[in-house]
Amino acid sequence: MSDLIDDLKNKWDSAKTNKSDRTSTTELIDLSKKKMRDAVKMHIGNIAILTITLIGISAFFMYVAPLQETLSHIGIALMLGGLFIRIMIECFSIYRSSKVDFSETAVATSKKTMSFYSYRKRIHGPVTIGILIAYTVGFYVLTPEFTNYLTTTQVVLMDASYLLAAAIFGFSIRKAIKDEMRILNELKDLQEDIGKDE
Repeated sequence: MSDLIDDLKNKWDSAKTNKSDRTSTTELIDLSKKKMRDAVKMHIGNIAILTITLIGISAFFMYVAPLQETLSHIGIALMLGGLFIRIMIECFSIYRSSKVDFSETAVATSKKTMSFYSYRKRIHGPVTIGILIAYTVGFYVLTPEFTNYLTTTQVVLMDASYLLAAAIFGFSIRKAIKDEMRILNELKDLQEDIGKDE
């Protein structure tokens, strides 16, 4: 994605130095549209993965392990609720990305793009971390009832394996946040360049 932003900057710089070159401006708009289409594809992929996960976990708790205790129901609600909220956020992200109109002025388009990426940064940061914490709490709230059906060794292995998976997922989230920050800074620089020219 960083290569695409660099290419976008180069095309914009080229258009600034030769204002009669309509091809460079057209290429700039085409690159921006491609970047946004790539973002939408990513959101659709996230929705598909999260929906499959939501259906799988729901089916597990309905047919394989229909837990009965109130505490377990709270845990299930935290897990499924977090996944559902994230699916709705991804759907809203697609809606927000559709509001970026590349036929507007460069400054207006750049501002809307920056607003979109600032929104995504919040999603990848505090919102995702909050959902992960709720999911983790929900998972561990199920442990007492699982001890009724599984041996202590199985429960310990299940809880320990979740810690490993959460650590890997947490590392991925941290990397995504860093990548988003880098992209946001590059887009901010691009917006400033476009603003100087208009």
